Amino acid sequence: MRRFRGLYTACILIIIFSPGCLTPSEYREQANDVAAEIIEQKQMEAFGETEPFTIEPPEDTLRRLLLVGQDLPSSAPASFGSDQLPTPENWPEEREDPVPPRNPLWSSDSPLMISLDEALQIGARNSRDYQDRKEDVYRSALRLDLERNAFRATLAGMLDTTYSTDLSGDDSVTGIVNSDQASVTKQFENGVTIASSLVFDVVKMLRGDRSEAMGFFADASISIPLLRGAGRDVVTEPLNQAERDVLYSLHLFERFKRTYAVRVATDYLVVLQQLDQVDNSEDNYKRLIYLAKRSKRLGDAGRLEEVQVDQAKQDELRARDRWISALETYDRRMDTFKLNLGLPVDARIELDRSELQDLAVLAQAALGDLQVPE
Repeated sequence: MRRFRGLYTACILIIIFSPGCLTPSEYREQANDVAAEIIEQKQMEAFGETEPFTIEPPEDTLRRLLLVGQDLPSSAPASFGSDQLPTPENWPEEREDPVPPRNPLWSSDSPLMISLDEALQIGARNSRDYQDRKEDVYRSALRLDLERNAFRATLAGMLDTTYSTDLSGDDSVTGIVNSDQASVTKQFENGVTIASSLVFDVVKMLRGDRSEAMGFFADASISIPLLRGAGRDVVTEPLNQAERDVLYSLHLFERFKRTYAVRVATDYLVVLQQLDQVDNSEDNYKRLIYLAKRSKRLGDAGRLEEVQVDQAKQDELRARDRWISALETYDRRMDTFKLNLGLPVDARIELDRSELQDLAVLAQAALGDLQVPE
């Protein structure tokens, strides 16, 4: 026993202290790794393939670049991202001082041109709604890991050292009392729970004091449910439901990606369509201005009745009202499009008008391939 006493004591100390050696940042990285592994596994199970998945947003988002490059108004440093906030007091992780957002590489003097493909990529990186759906998948993976943890071996350790001094007698008496404990608990899928614990006194083990006991106690217990909580189906139902929830969240996220892509593309083309209406309304308004002036000259010359001159003026005013209404509708739809992408509504952006022409060419080609039945 003396030969292995030191090694045994060292092993016990390692068992007790090892679970608490991770820092908060290391715990977070460990949780990220576990969630990524679960998501990759469930992607393969649900779709037969995997794709990169992360909830960490990019630092230099287009929203930040537009705020800086176009000198847009902002209410607080948080508008540029959470990394621009000062480190809170008692923050568990070390953080570097915020780095000011960099200026974009493109020129900020003119509006930023965005194609349809770029709009889809911008939405995936900047949209808050898109980020929320990804975080739903991540949370379901963490809940699954928590349910799996119920069937893992749980190791717990505690060290209790009491230093006391008795001054009631003629001579003071000082002593140290050590109570150290390590326990392991394991639950099986059939409901059986096994718990074992070790209680020992490190001081007695190191000194070899056997006046009362060797300083080592062990205990083990087995719990078998017979009625309530018995049965594999009952015990594993929370785990099975968590497994299904991850699959459900992945399917919902895939469906959201498709509907979101359709929504972005639809908004993109609707804005371009409205821009064409603005141009048409403007051209019609300019044409009616010319006709109203011509009618007035003809009326002054007595070659046109006054009623016809007034009608030409009314047509001009109606065309002006339609042009203003088209401009207001265009601004509203452009603002909605920016919000769906997660961009500031004050940002100066333009859409590629050739996308609408390309769509028309594709539509004509598709109609040409259709066979009209006789």
